[in-house]
Amino acid sequence: MEQRRKRLMRLLLLSGFMLAGVVVLQVYLSIFAVTLALFIPVGLWMAYLAFKVQVFFKEFKPRVVTLLLDYIDNDVNFKFDGYDPKGFIPPAKFLESRIFTRADDYFGEDMIRGQVRETPFEACELRVREFSEVRNRLDLVFSGIFLVADYQRWDMHGGVLGLPDAYRKYLSRSERAFHLEGGRRVREGILPEFEVFFDTYATSDVRIKDVVSEDFQKAILRFRQRFQEVNREKEIYFSIIGDKIYIALRQDRDLLEPSLFANNTSYEVVHEFYEDLRLLLELVMEVDAMN
Repeated sequence: MEQRRKRLMRLLLLSGFMLAGVVVLQVYLSIFAVTLALFIPVGLWMAYLAFKVQVFFKEFKPRVVTLLLDYIDNDVNFKFDGYDPKGFIPPAKFLESRIFTRADDYFGEDMIRGQVRETPFEACELRVREFSEVRNRLDLVFSGIFLVADYQRWDMHGGVLGLPDAYRKYLSRSERAFHLEGGRRVREGILPEFEVFFDTYATSDVRIKDVVSEDFQKAILRFRQRFQEVNREKEIYFSIIGDKIYIALRQDRDLLEPSLFANNTSYEVVHEFYEDLRLLLELVMEVDAMN
């Protein structure tokens, strides 16, 4: 892919010189018929270059993600059943999580399906926005990786909602909506260090110790600490509603989006995407171990 990028750059540079030469020739000759005759091949060539650039951007991320999934699949705990670059979790399922309450503008891509041990899951990248109540614009609701997995507890009733304390003011509607369903702030069974960073809510028919284990809480705290150490503004949200668990990892920048004008062979960027995906899968593994 890097070799293709370099070839594209050479073509663009050469085309720029050729286009400049054509413009100079047209100005010098000032003959309308010649200008019209040159316009057709120049237009076709520019359309061809635009198509090649578009193909490069569309193929880059799926190729890298496919290789990463193949690498992770070597772990006996993980199995991938499919990857669809254009697929995504539907808005209805996104809102079923109770983590977010609105999705006026919804875009998704890179759907991944598989299993963590015996737990089926699906995950994708989402960018969700809502209409502002005070300004004539769309406000960002969520941008990052969203995962849905079977909770494997068919006797589970009610729900649990875990929201990062730092985003409390942005999630007040989620808190109120869950409150109307019987959810209340809980502290019993929640680690003190976990309560510092997360607000946990549960309905009255949920025994929090049976649903959110200490190992699960510690895993989230470990990953959050990792984000803090590299000064990244990432956050984790989670909920357990019925027989599903939902985990959302907010990203502070786009990953694996290629550049045409810079080298894309960055181990750090690829490794970060791998680590984020692995993080979510390990959280599902903690849930699988609980059940």
